[in-house]
Amino acid sequence: MIFDLLDSSLDGDLWEELIVKCYKLKYNNQHFTPIPAEYQGDGGIEGFTKSGVAIQCYCPNDSNLSNEKLHEKLRTKMTNDINKFINVQYISKLKKLGIPIIKEWHFVIPEYRDKRIIEHAAKKKELVLSTREKDLQLYDYISEDFDIIIKVADDYMVELSTIVRSKITNVKLNIVLNENSKPNWTNCDIDKINNVKRKLLAIQPDLSNYPNQFNELLDMYMTFYMLGIEQLERLNDNFPDIRKDILELTASFRSEVTIKTLFNTDKTLNSKLFIELGETFEKNLRRDFDFLSSASIMNLKNNIVASWLADCSMEFKGDV
Repeated sequence: MIFDLLDSSLDGDLWEELIVKCYKLKYNNQHFTPIPAEYQGDGGIEGFTKSGVAIQCYCPNDSNLSNEKLHEKLRTKMTNDINKFINVQYISKLKKLGIPIIKEWHFVIPEYRDKRIIEHAAKKKELVLSTREKDLQLYDYISEDFDIIIKVADDYMVELSTIVRSKITNVKLNIVLNENSKPNWTNCDIDKINNVKRKLLAIQPDLSNYPNQFNELLDMYMTFYMLGIEQLERLNDNFPDIRKDILELTASFRSEVTIKTLFNTDKTLNSKLFIELGETFEKNLRRDFDFLSSASIMNLKNNIVASWLADCSMEFKGDV
């Protein structure tokens, strides 16, 4: 889910900012107009297009809500804003804004986990239509085909990718996988495991005298390696263009890694060279992918360095 990749600091205000930008991109030809809530209230909508789409955004500030609590908050928010949308107090304000006949009212949320919100939307749609029938002249801004549509973050993958990458928002992507998802790397290809083992000993031969430290490093880099594969697959599902750019940078730098390690004839410098290559790659990541969170950059660096060890991009003198 794309929402899981957005910075955990995302709150209601930032969500509204993101979604307004998404609609400006998606409905550019339909002249999307945002409505600041500060101006006498928003009347149950936060923007509209000339083609008759109105939006209302909502993101709970607590990202750890239970399914039941999340549903309650979504239901309450939808109810309150639909009530505003058909409230006589707001009608004149909406009409002064020049809203067209509204055909669709989009309830734009990061996610929902309970089908009851769909059922609730259907009930509120009927409420709007029945209210309209009571006074067609007063409610002439509501289409006879009016509908309530629930939209989630995944519906705006293209727009969110464009916005985050263009840095017109402070929201960053967080691609660090959950720590609870640590893979069992012992099932990995034995050749990959052996590659990492011999590279670690080539980088720091004294590790042969410290089996505990050696095994800890082996566990770390094999875990990085496995998580890196999963991380790129996850990116491909949500931001394939970002994954493509990461792979292109990785491929170009991989050649640099191979050349520098092969040209190094002094195996006592292996450890220093290993650290320098990792630091240089991290700088390149920060330069080219500054829309990723700092934790994501560090995580991505470790995962890709692990792939160099496992996939033979690094060939240090001293390998046996």
